[in-house]
Amino acid sequence: MKKKLNILILSPRALENGRGGEISSMELAAGLQKYFNVTFFDTNRLFGKKLLSKEVINERLKDIKTKGRLRLLNLKIFGRQFGIPNPFDLIRFFNKIKENDIIYYSTSTVQFDLIFMIFSLVHRQAKFVVGYRKPLHSDKLFSLYNIRYRLSILFYSLFKKRIYHHTLSYNAKKFLEQFYDPNKVKFVVHGIDLNKFSDDALQMKNERFLNFIYIGYLDDVHKGVNVLVEGIKRFLEINNDPKVFFEFCGMGPLESKIKDLEEEYPKFIKFNGYVSNELVPDYYKKSDVFLFSSRVEPFPRSIMEALGANLLVLCTKTIGSIELLQGKKFAFFVNELNSEAIKNKILEIYQFWKKNPEDFKRLQVKAKEFVFQNYSSSIELEMFKEFFDNISRI
Repeated sequence: MKKKLNILILSPRALENGRGGEISSMELAAGLQKYFNVTFFDTNRLFGKKLLSKEVINERLKDIKTKGRLRLLNLKIFGRQFGIPNPFDLIRFFNKIKENDIIYYSTSTVQFDLIFMIFSLVHRQAKFVVGYRKPLHSDKLFSLYNIRYRLSILFYSLFKKRIYHHTLSYNAKKFLEQFYDPNKVKFVVHGIDLNKFSDDALQMKNERFLNFIYIGYLDDVHKGVNVLVEGIKRFLEINNDPKVFFEFCGMGPLESKIKDLEEEYPKFIKFNGYVSNELVPDYYKKSDVFLFSSRVEPFPRSIMEALGANLLVLCTKTIGSIELLQGKKFAFFVNELNSEAIKNKILEIYQFWKKNPEDFKRLQVKAKEFVFQNYSSSIELEMFKEFFDNISRI
């Protein structure tokens, strides 16, 4: 009988953060457990409020027998948070690494990247896989974000013998192939758990109103929420009593902006605050159009979940959204992120819904069919299994 590979997966942030990266790492670990012996580690690096409880985390990882945490000493320098591994924990963590054949880690900080490069030199029997789950660059050429990624790429190009790279999109793969051996850069479909969307969401929608929904972090720097709010205000100002409703779910620095909008237009706006990950599908299912206003996004999980619940998508042009939705009639792209473009696109979708309700519903059906055929978590897990099996034989 073939011996199972030992795989270690590290989430560079505390699972209690409850963002997309943490959810994806838990789903990956739990899914791969049926093929491999999986060890799972996270850190104590927490940003803001805890969004996942220990009970929820334990339930998601209940089949993982070996779990641990790499504790970091959190320092604030010039207002920025830095995590330095506790030396004793680092030794314990390395001892765990030595027990595994493949180590998977999502790149996050230069410190962690350097640690993994050193580990790859010391533990020569293992293969190390670096996952790229965030945008590989920002629009600001000399930003700390860009400098950090360029440093990581430089380091990994020097320490490359046992290091492989995983991307969520073809665009990211092509970009990294400029610096690494193309045979060591692997694109794996980013899938979602479609069991949460297997019921008929069309039966849950209110046909008397067109329901728009935003679910995500409430900021403008990354998510463009301030521009989105201004676009919605413009739409409501020029339309007399439209049959629409806008819901917002999330938390972040622009919560007060959403509350002010709700207070100004209580008939058309509802702010639900933070919604737990388990309840998110229910909010999608009762909605018709997903509002995606991100400025930069590598491969948007939120859009896939929205499609799974029969939503059309109003979206900005990011690398991920273009790769996922280009040419799809259920996607309504805004050419530029500004309030006028948002207002016009909302109006376009609203008029389409009023004049062609049956065509609108047909697109909702196609949206769900598309994501079910191409982006299930089972497809992602099979691709990861093949990837890990192949590199283990090299």
